[in-house]
Amino acid sequence: MNVLLKFIQPSIEIWNIQIDEPITTATDLLMAAICFYAYFRIKQKGSSCRIKWYFKYYFLTLGLGTMFGGLLGHAFLYRLSPQWKLVSWIFILISVALMAHALLELARPLVKPVFTRLIIRLNMLILIVALFFTLWTLAFSPVKYYTIFGMVVIVGAFSYFIFQKTGSKGVVRFIFAVGLGLVSAFVFSYGWGLSPWFNHNDISHVILSFSTLIFYKGASLILDSSGVLA
Repeated sequence: MNVLLKFIQPSIEIWNIQIDEPITTATDLLMAAICFYAYFRIKQKGSSCRIKWYFKYYFLTLGLGTMFGGLLGHAFLYRLSPQWKLVSWIFILISVALMAHALLELARPLVKPVFTRLIIRLNMLILIVALFFTLWTLAFSPVKYYTIFGMVVIVGAFSYFIFQKTGSKGVVRFIFAVGLGLVSAFVFSYGWGLSPWFNHNDISHVILSFSTLIFYKGASLILDSSGVLA
């Protein structure tokens, strides 16, 4: 018997306030808290390079995306129209683009400028297409596919390339973080859950929380080291 089944999470009431999908909301807020912690920690670092800017706002926009996803997309969606989900999805699209640009900036000294410019333009084009179809269809699919492109094709591939050229320990952590993100995507896509109180959304969010923490550790190593940034 397969114990990994898709479950629908019941609602609860706290002080006469209905909260839909409470554990899903809580795991979204857990990930948001990690993102905000990473944002403030990176903000305090002395470096003022462009890569720091990309990392900092990656965590800020991802934190806002997951926070609004938990509150507007799960907990209180019953009081709102489905369009409110777009707030979370737009922030997530922007966050993926920022991390992709961070890796392209890291790789800039290692590749021909024309190649970097080409990938940047391609990334922006695909981001605009994903944003358009997200707004038009009100579906999560464009967000999911752009995230796969940005995090696997750009972040994962360029992390491996930079590691081969520099031996950076920071980008190794990015590779592990992308790998965890792929595991989370499989759990979410196939609806694998353990119970109504810990379903596919919850498992996916917990895995992504660990992935986000590893991204933060990698970004901190990169910013604290002159190896890649020199």
